[in-house]
Amino acid sequence: MANVPTKNQKVYQVIFDKIKEAFLNGELKPGDKLPPERELASHYNVSRTSIREALRVLEINGIIEARQGGGTYIRSSETQSLIEKLSAIIFKVDDNFIFEMLEVRLVIESECAFLAAQRATSVDLEKIRICLDEMAKAGNDEELGLLADMKFHECVAHASRNSIFAALIQTLSEQLRDTIRTTRNHRFVRVGNFEDTLNEHKEIFLAIALNDAQKAKQLMKEHITRIREEMVRASLTDIHIE
Repeated sequence: MANVPTKNQKVYQVIFDKIKEAFLNGELKPGDKLPPERELASHYNVSRTSIREALRVLEINGIIEARQGGGTYIRSSETQSLIEKLSAIIFKVDDNFIFEMLEVRLVIESECAFLAAQRATSVDLEKIRICLDEMAKAGNDEELGLLADMKFHECVAHASRNSIFAALIQTLSEQLRDTIRTTRNHRFVRVGNFEDTLNEHKEIFLAIALNDAQKAKQLMKEHITRIREEMVRASLTDIHIE
């Protein structure tokens, strides 16, 4: 099935995500040859111009190399290094959008956590707990992990018992999905960050369950601020897109 970009996804993100996924599951390895532009365009259901531009960015950033008369190949580098570069590129494509969304999340979700600690019902708490279980079970499955992460934040917003906050998060669901996808891609290239991220969510849940509103708010603020700081550091790397 073709991988069609959503209205809020850029062609870069779709292609880079899929190439990174291919590295992670072993379908692509350093030294492998990429399919021709025509096949890539058909597979991703985008124009050859879009594929050509994406390949140009990958080449500029040292992910691939074009050999005269011989096609395009994945550079013979360490797989982990290539994955880190891909994650940084994904972030770079939408850096302004990511920062803006993190600012919005910092304001809205910190307050949602504060109110949830005061107002969450036993049903709300169970829904949040289930999200944590799903995040843990997802492991390295990118899509399942993304879905569970999104549901966690949506459930916290719902537990605030403020219908406007809940509606705002729902309205921003596509933007939230893109932001969480990008930040997870960046964070999880480093060993141990999956457990750290899961523990951050667990701590927020525990504060809500214990009715500690100030701590829940602070932990949510720290969670989002930590992500933003990581993104800032990534933006200062020497990986550059022209």
